[in-house]
Amino acid sequence: MKRKIKYWCTVVGIFILGAAMYIGGCWWTASYSTIAGVPILNYHQVNDVNYSPLTMQVPHFEQQMAYLHDNGYHTITLDELYAFLEEGKALPDKAVVITFDDGYQDNYKNALPILKKYGMKATVFMIGDSVGAPRFMTADELRTMQQNGIDVESHTYSHKDLTKMDQANVESELMRSRLILEDVLHKPVRYVAYPCGFYNDTVLKATKDTGYRLGLTVTTGNARRGDNPLALQRLAVFEGDDPFLSMRIRLHMADLVGSMWKLRDALRDHGYVEIASKVPLI
Repeated sequence: MKRKIKYWCTVVGIFILGAAMYIGGCWWTASYSTIAGVPILNYHQVNDVNYSPLTMQVPHFEQQMAYLHDNGYHTITLDELYAFLEEGKALPDKAVVITFDDGYQDNYKNALPILKKYGMKATVFMIGDSVGAPRFMTADELRTMQQNGIDVESHTYSHKDLTKMDQANVESELMRSRLILEDVLHKPVRYVAYPCGFYNDTVLKATKDTGYRLGLTVTTGNARRGDNPLALQRLAVFEGDDPFLSMRIRLHMADLVGSMWKLRDALRDHGYVEIASKVPLI
């Protein structure tokens, strides 16, 4: 009996030690090397009014930006990310990309002052037909963002599901968005985030044919050299019960988090809905 207890204590001890070494290795590698890829953080709204998983409260957003700043992270532009992924250019250690989808006005009112405070670069993916619409940024606000180091890129023209369109209509969505934003900003628009992250082969071909350099999804993971540049992974940052902890886990352990989401989706796709619901998602 004592031998069995000793055996199982040893097994559990080895498992815990191995898990700790794996987690520690992931944390260190993600923090200090581009081997693990470049994390692309994905936000939406930043305010204290609309409470939802996609609405980060202002104090929580500032806490996360302060963490990046105080821990030596370097925010980079999508031009810099493209040069790293496709041209072999170097990046600083602890490089990170900050993105916002949709172009909500609170990005200008609430996020911009915090980004300026900590010297952060970022990218806003703006819906073309929402420029100047209620709750969304105006042309003047977009120009102010651009002047303060916040790049503005495409989130398509109308934010419709591109996977339900033929190639001609996808190209129209991409080109109309580009024309509007280039007219407002007087600079090239080269990058796109797909609405809800949805894409397929038709979307990828249309994105390539219309001259976009990078396409961003919401599949969980980091961006690495060798990835399809038109289907880059990101790390969605949710409000949730503990947004600060969740953001740090995603930042440092993107592969593990991505694997858990893929496991959940695979189980659900094969009909194991109840088991899928038990998979812990961070």
